[in-house]
Amino acid sequence: MPQQQLYCICRKPDTGQWMIACDFCDDWYHGSCVSIRESQSHLIETYACPSCTSKRLGTTTWKRKCRLPGCDNPALVDGDKKSKFCAPEHGVAWFKLNIQAHSKDTDDGLRNAGISVSELSAILYSVSNVREFKSLGNVPPTPSSPILTLEDQTRLSALNRQKAEIEKRLKYIEHKARYIEYGKLRATAQKTVCGFDRKLVWDDAEWAEWCDSDEGARILDRISKFKKTQDEQKNDAIADDGADAGTANGEKRKRGRKAKQQVTVQLDLRDILNVVGNSDDDAVEDVCMLERRRCSRHASWQHIRAEEVELDERVCRDALVKIEREEQAIRQRAAIRSFRDSTKDGGRCIVAN
Repeated sequence: MPQQQLYCICRKPDTGQWMIACDFCDDWYHGSCVSIRESQSHLIETYACPSCTSKRLGTTTWKRKCRLPGCDNPALVDGDKKSKFCAPEHGVAWFKLNIQAHSKDTDDGLRNAGISVSELSAILYSVSNVREFKSLGNVPPTPSSPILTLEDQTRLSALNRQKAEIEKRLKYIEHKARYIEYGKLRATAQKTVCGFDRKLVWDDAEWAEWCDSDEGARILDRISKFKKTQDEQKNDAIADDGADAGTANGEKRKRGRKAKQQVTVQLDLRDILNVVGNSDDDAVEDVCMLERRRCSRHASWQHIRAEEVELDERVCRDALVKIEREEQAIRQRAAIRSFRDSTKDGGRCIVAN
């Protein structure tokens, strides 16, 4: 079998996603790996990959971008009718936005100034004196792509992989929370039976393997459908109770809300057990059928397992927040570098990757 050709900083083959070629080494790079969107490709005059940039073989040069926010089209800089916009209509739209932004009287001047506090802070830190500040408008606006060093891109790729792993784990945690709710309902319906399920003490790898198996996918799908049916029955019961309570006066409306909170749906034990089904013998065998009061080993398992799942989810959510904050910090530093470099060149916007 012929060996596949590898590309990009990730050294993977062509997977079908959008790629861009370096104009200096002729190698190809995935847009997601070098933080270049396909929608920006028509703004690039010359592209230099991170390796060529670090070797000072060249830099990425950009065409002047339309000033209208949200437009990624190049401005009309060639020909007789030169403009800061891609079309006359966008010039009119830009002026209308500015007129609307400054037409309100507010104490917060930045709120309607068309620029955020963080953006203004980045601009002020990018200049060292008043002369440089006054000359900021003499250069064309830079595109949204920041200056991402090779180290930045490597770290962002690592953070994206971490984020994907955490989101995948959250999916399995959601499955376990749903399975625990069903187990609690089953134990309540059986009344005297312990109902503890040994799958709830499996490690993450065993639980993920079961969730991805045919049996696990079938049972989890049945539990989801059962939960949906149960919620629909509760909503119907609430609607019927609200109609009986009436809304003639405030007191009746108050009683109606109280009744709505106390509505429960009586479920048949067979309906609950049929969620697993007779064909899933392994799933039934994992359930502890000892008398609840005599099973000290699994005492209060419903609360303990539910709290463990809540803790796991909270840890994953906190980890995602930390990753997003680090990503934001990297991109903010890159944006400042991008702005500084763009103000140093009097002709074209130059952004290194």
